[in-house]
Amino acid sequence: MNNWNFIKYILIIMGVSSFYLATFFYAIIFDNTTGWSFFFFLSFLLILDLISFMPSLKKIDCELMESKSYEIGMTSDLPIEIFCYRPTWLPIPQLTVYLAEKKELAQETILLYSGDKKEITFQWTPTKRGVSQQLSVSFLAQDLFGFLQKKGALPLKGPFVILPKNQLSLAENLYHQLSKIQPTFSNTFGQRGFSIRNFRNYQSGDALGLIDWKQSGKRNELIVKEYETEVETFTHLIFCGFDHEKFEEILSTYYSFIQFIEKKIDFKQTILADSMANVAGEKIFAALTPTKEEIILPNFSRKKLVIFAPIQTKSLNKQLTELKRTNEVFFVSFNKKHLCLYWNDQTIPISSGGGSHET
Repeated sequence: MNNWNFIKYILIIMGVSSFYLATFFYAIIFDNTTGWSFFFFLSFLLILDLISFMPSLKKIDCELMESKSYEIGMTSDLPIEIFCYRPTWLPIPQLTVYLAEKKELAQETILLYSGDKKEITFQWTPTKRGVSQQLSVSFLAQDLFGFLQKKGALPLKGPFVILPKNQLSLAENLYHQLSKIQPTFSNTFGQRGFSIRNFRNYQSGDALGLIDWKQSGKRNELIVKEYETEVETFTHLIFCGFDHEKFEEILSTYYSFIQFIEKKIDFKQTILADSMANVAGEKIFAALTPTKEEIILPNFSRKKLVIFAPIQTKSLNKQLTELKRTNEVFFVSFNKKHLCLYWNDQTIPISSGGGSHET
């Protein structure tokens, strides 16, 4: 109870007590039927009010009705059921149930609660990612006339899986830029190998991108490159979750991108970060924590790699250079406050709103 509520409570008690004493003295001094009738009636109301305040909150319990995942910043239904193991012999005149962390946003008031099962649905907006085993549900009971109140609290057992914020516009802009600089980004098959098999004269219909201008200059005619047999190239996503102030933001970006492309292209992923044991599926994005160890990227060959990291580091840049020799590498990271896509010598800022532009 904060100071203002305590003062308010004391003032109410003093006011009621003063009025009751004034009525008593009036009945004694004037000693008439009206005075005594009013005094006994007021006494009856006060006794009734005190009796209504007697039911205990210790008999009340609560359970989560539906277990699901939540996302930061997204308002979702949080259905719970409150009940008493044994019905109360007197109903609670007014029972207010609320989430302890957001009383002003998530609360429900029940009149004359007698212990029956009651379903309550809160509108809950999580603000912190993680896996929580319980939330605190508080109860506030008041007497018949609202003079007195008492509080209780119970743990609402979970688990509550809170995923990163899903930034749809950001993920869409990133996908748009990847498709723009690499039109075959979403294709799995039909990628050229990395070795040139032969050179030949240009023929009508050959793509201009196949022209080898160096060979064409030597021979004074257009020469095109023929590559080794086309090979299957997978898209592989890598999340580098080392400790940095941008960890939560890059994780949100990675999670959003996964959600956006999961039904568009086939891909595999590697997550390099710490996590709780026995966590699988999308729950891993709620349980991830930054790793204190140096990130060592796996060896890949003939892959389209999209690598996410909070920032560029010397060690990471060195590994990226090695991977670029046999892979198509796209690097997503923060440059100061701005999220950027790095590809070859290009740096492309990615907007979280409706567009993006190249530099």
